[in-house]
Amino acid sequence: MDSSFCNSRCTICNSSGELMKSLKKRWLAGMASLVATALMVTSCGGGGATETAPTGGRESFKGTNLRVLLKEGYEIQAIQQFKGEFEQATGIKVDLEVYDEPTARQKLVLDSTSGTGTYDVTSGSFWNMPEFVSAKWLEPLDEYVSKAKDEWLEMDNIPKGALESMTIDGKLYALPHTIIGGMFFYRADVFQELGIQPPQTTDEILAAAKVIKEKRPDLVPFSARGASTFASLGTEIGWSYGYDALLFDKDGNPKANSPEMKKAMADFVTLMKDYGPSDAATLTFTQAGEKFSSGQAAMMFDTSGFGTIFEDAKQSQVAGKIGYTLPTGPSGKKLQWLYNEGLAITAKSKNKNAAWLFLQWRMSRDTTMKELTQLNRTDVPNLNVLQSKEYTDYMASKGLEEFSTALQGSWEGTTAEHWPFYPEFTSIGDTFTKEISAAIAGSKSVDDALETAQSELTTIMKNAGHLK
Repeated sequence: MDSSFCNSRCTICNSSGELMKSLKKRWLAGMASLVATALMVTSCGGGGATETAPTGGRESFKGTNLRVLLKEGYEIQAIQQFKGEFEQATGIKVDLEVYDEPTARQKLVLDSTSGTGTYDVTSGSFWNMPEFVSAKWLEPLDEYVSKAKDEWLEMDNIPKGALESMTIDGKLYALPHTIIGGMFFYRADVFQELGIQPPQTTDEILAAAKVIKEKRPDLVPFSARGASTFASLGTEIGWSYGYDALLFDKDGNPKANSPEMKKAMADFVTLMKDYGPSDAATLTFTQAGEKFSSGQAAMMFDTSGFGTIFEDAKQSQVAGKIGYTLPTGPSGKKLQWLYNEGLAITAKSKNKNAAWLFLQWRMSRDTTMKELTQLNRTDVPNLNVLQSKEYTDYMASKGLEEFSTALQGSWEGTTAEHWPFYPEFTSIGDTFTKEISAAIAGSKSVDDALETAQSELTTIMKNAGHLK
């Protein structure tokens, strides 16, 4: 592999002032590095640590108990399934707590603000990084990386673009175990049966939903996240990006009630309200995916990460029956679902060295190779695995060449242009999704929902000092 793809570097600035002006530009540079890596994979088939970084053997922290706080998702299955191997190799006991994303965040907030130090390791979504780092809840990892001796950790095997997404003000705060773009999933067998062409635009998605509802009333035409939580925001603003609708302009002014946003959300709410399941307004990440994997839904828009689940016959009733596209909206721009997630050490942890050893094990080739071969995860965050003959053979043996191509396209099409990089992300996300959820539920019109969102977002931005 050309080292220029692997060694390009960028730094994301901190969560105050300059973050708002330059984070997107730097994020795009980081994602460009990640995209280049993804393309090559396909063609190939600091300071601040309060303890001295570990230099001893794997049993140096034998008898330690680690408390690990995780957000639910397929990327934690390797930890759940294989943590016993880490415990046996190190003598460290690992206690896991797994919650939905809002609850996991709240657990970290309470633990960090109280100074209790209950948790040693936590999941860190890229959208929470400005908040977590600004509040000093996470431990910088640079000194640990520089002194790492264990063969578990090979930093060159972690995509640089993903590392950059976990870097703020030149400091690395998490090791990324998730790399995700947007993707549209559809039941290829149902579309063939009904004579529907794979949707390439949002208009074609709406048209397909109408046909499916008329001709296959046993199916729910469409599924996506609709719950009133910030975890749904990526779906809604990723959809609206295809309409050239942004939630904020470059100066931080909310644009929730723009004509473009009204059109985008009118179409999305129509899909969810008229062609989605009866509980569309409350669907979370997990629930939306279950509608599709169980065979209840014929179409779904979410992250590329779901492909691993949907193509696994142990987890999905529709494995081998799926098609993939990444449609465009009226503006010609592709729909988006931007997401990266990493594992971080909490600043208040009393077991930071043991926690660091755990992070190294999680990112190792051995663990990520088992994710591929035993858990059927095809977007593992390890270049050594992604470039291996085992990976190429596995994808061919499972008939996943189409998904592999779609995954490349998803990463290639990823942009951060639409993302609200503010420490107040959670409040922003909760505010907007609450209104869209209400529109999906039918308790208010789309226009009324967006006017309310516009007003509340303006208040949030003014109170935070981003607007006068």
